[in-house]
Amino acid sequence: MILVTGATGHVGRAVVGRLASLGHDVVAMVRGRQIAAECLPSEIALRVADYEDASALKRAFAGIDEVVLISSDGDASAVMRHHANAIEAAAAAGARHIIFTSIVDVDGRSPFYFAPVYRDAERRLAACSVPSTILRCGLYCEFILEYWLFSSQTSGELALPAGDGRVAPISRDDVAAAIAMVAADSDKSPKIHTVTGDLALDFGEITASYGETVARQVGYRPCSIDEYQALASAQFDDPWPCAFSTLCASIAEGRYSRVSDDFAVLTGRGPESFQDFLRRATSATEA
Repeated sequence: MILVTGATGHVGRAVVGRLASLGHDVVAMVRGRQIAAECLPSEIALRVADYEDASALKRAFAGIDEVVLISSDGDASAVMRHHANAIEAAAAAGARHIIFTSIVDVDGRSPFYFAPVYRDAERRLAACSVPSTILRCGLYCEFILEYWLFSSQTSGELALPAGDGRVAPISRDDVAAAIAMVAADSDKSPKIHTVTGDLALDFGEITASYGETVARQVGYRPCSIDEYQALASAQFDDPWPCAFSTLCASIAEGRYSRVSDDFAVLTGRGPESFQDFLRRATSATEA
């Protein structure tokens, strides 16, 4: 029996669907039944729990063989606590394997706001009695589109403090496909996979691809962190201006430029290209 946390989110929902289509006994952990009814098939078994409630997590994980721990989101201290609660509860409930969605940027020297959070979760998993598979994911294509490219449409310019840094974007659907293949694999020995797109792009190339897709001129301008934080503070609540600006600083240092073939090894196919993702995403928006 495989339980997927965060099952109403983009990645969790896709993992649940893939595992169910493969015939696996899958359970969706959700915070409430009403939202689950809106976005999950009615035949999917549900367990209600919240990352903040350690007792509820332990009850939700009872009788579960494998826990797919989709990373939490929000303030860094809360996210760190959520991951710790879930890992401890999975071990206490007798789970046999944990799959965790981490990030490629867990280095102790990283400036990224969330790097210590994921580093802590990986450390806890390494010390846990339950074997784990960690998927270190590259930057999501959807994140780049939703938080950065969409905002560039009006001005025709994307200003980020990312310098000449490159990223190898991976779509949420592809991350879900990799997770499902790991969950379905009979080999539960501890492993770390790096899941990225197959091409590292700089933001000039990214904005050019977006401009071509939406038939509009869009360019990239490297800016200072102070300038970006001022722009981001007008659009986003805390902690996102800090999180996004330090993410850009990490990108500028080359921490997101790695290209891995782990996705192809896990799934037997190549990842969706960023250009193909843009075509798919923008056509869906227009429809």
